[in-house]
Amino acid sequence: MMKINELFMQRFVRAQNINIKYLKLLFNDHFVVFLLIAFGASILGYQQLISSPQFTLIWQSSWWQLFDVLWLIIGLQMGTLVTYFKPADRLYLLSNDYLIAKSYMKRSIGVSAVFASVWQITFMILLVPVLWQTHVFSFWRVGTLLLFTLSYKLLLLLLLRDSLFLKSCVNILKGHNRIKYVLFNGIVPGTIMTLILQLPSDFTWIIACLWVIVAYACGFFFYINDKKAGQLALDWSKILPQAIGHEQRVLHFYATFAEVPNQQRTIKRRQYLDFMIRKLTKHHPVMYRLYLIRLIRDTEVLPLLVRLELVGAVVMYALMGAPIWLIATIAAMTMYLIIFQMIPIYSNTKQKLWTQLLPIDEKAKQKSFQQLAKQVMFMTTILLAMVSLSHGWLTAIVVTIVMCTIGIFLNKLYIPKKIK
Repeated sequence: MMKINELFMQRFVRAQNINIKYLKLLFNDHFVVFLLIAFGASILGYQQLISSPQFTLIWQSSWWQLFDVLWLIIGLQMGTLVTYFKPADRLYLLSNDYLIAKSYMKRSIGVSAVFASVWQITFMILLVPVLWQTHVFSFWRVGTLLLFTLSYKLLLLLLLRDSLFLKSCVNILKGHNRIKYVLFNGIVPGTIMTLILQLPSDFTWIIACLWVIVAYACGFFFYINDKKAGQLALDWSKILPQAIGHEQRVLHFYATFAEVPNQQRTIKRRQYLDFMIRKLTKHHPVMYRLYLIRLIRDTEVLPLLVRLELVGAVVMYALMGAPIWLIATIAAMTMYLIIFQMIPIYSNTKQKLWTQLLPIDEKAKQKSFQQLAKQVMFMTTILLAMVSLSHGWLTAIVVTIVMCTIGIFLNKLYIPKKIK
């Protein structure tokens, strides 16, 4: 008989071994350097935001309570249900719904709650200095907020687990998943957080007591006993996409700074960017068009490049009063990471058999890819140089020179070495 009780922990241990393997790839030299620079820049920018006299009027604004709520709502989105289900389970775990619901999913909730709690505590710790500056800080208030976020995240995980059964307990807004998501992940927690921040500190214990009662009642409602487990059936059409989606998100994170083998990629047409394909591919070879289409329509690479550029721009803008070399270094690291993420476009295209059969010289293919990379670096240079103007003309000039130098190095030495 299959030991369902041990199956989840076996897969959990196997998943952690894979994570350790990828973490060894992740913590390479360039990632450690980037991590140190980004961490130092973030601490410096956060310190300036908290202590600079020029932000005193901003802290007195009531809009900061809205920011506090939005920040904690973002934290609630971090962490999801970890199940480690595989496509073959639909066949091999057939008729084991009782054991899966009673034991397997119970362990899944426990592990997921631990991971999610780390996110909630981290977001709360980062918010404490803001609460102190906005004069709404008190130990009762922070404790109540932390209690609410931890318990509400657990209820969200239980709600997600409930949705993976054919007969779910919560039938509110059934078939309206987006409205349901906005309601339970945004409106409800946002309203309660606003009450905790708005009410005087002496009354927060009342909210804490009331919420403990509500949370306990909801937890009892979602509890799966022997009788309920015997009536539940798994909805594999929801379980498998949820598990595979979580696994892919983890791999995509590792792929930000390291090459992850056997990573699935999907293509999605973005019609609003078709004009760029028509305009940029004029008077260019067919391979350039192919690389450009793969970049624009890849569901992972293009959003990742945009996020990297936005993060680099925000960090550079936040470093008011920072030394020029630090700003230029962040700009250079952003450029490097963007090109690092583009390399799989060439390697994945090369692995396609039909591209190998094209009567096109290999050097011509490499030249087309380098042309695309050059254009991406040019746009990145313009964006980050414009952001650096907020620090003065001298900083903008230095950033532009550094990025041009890094761009030449990447295009002439790094890219040819990676794609040969």
